[in-house]
Amino acid sequence: MKTSLFAGILFAVIDAAAEPSARAAPPLRERLTDELIASAVRATLAEDGAQAAPARGGTALSGDRYRNFSRAFTESKKPSCLGADALKFQPAQYDIKGWRVDAKELMALPFWAAAIARGRCN
Repeated sequence: MKTSLFAGILFAVIDAAAEPSARAAPPLRERLTDELIASAVRATLAEDGAQAAPARGGTALSGDRYRNFSRAFTESKKPSCLGADALKFQPAQYDIKGWRVDAKELMALPFWAAAIARGRCN
């Protein structure tokens, strides 16, 4: 891929620096001709031509990882204390003799106050 192109250029530079000659080697710009660069690019594309095809049904850059990260980040933010999900990190349930009772409406006020006091909402 690109590494073979850069490796070829790097070896040319190292080879020129290692030559013990009385005259100065021509600069890299003179040694890198258009034909040499074009042949290196063609060779690199021929090497990696099979790997360039998209792996998942034609979606090379789908952005799934970004969407998953964005959703996880949004879900982890502290909710507003006045919003609908104020008790997101403070469960509103009473345990009465082994029974779990979900607190709704006015019965959830103590849990809402506890969420504010504990800093579970903004």
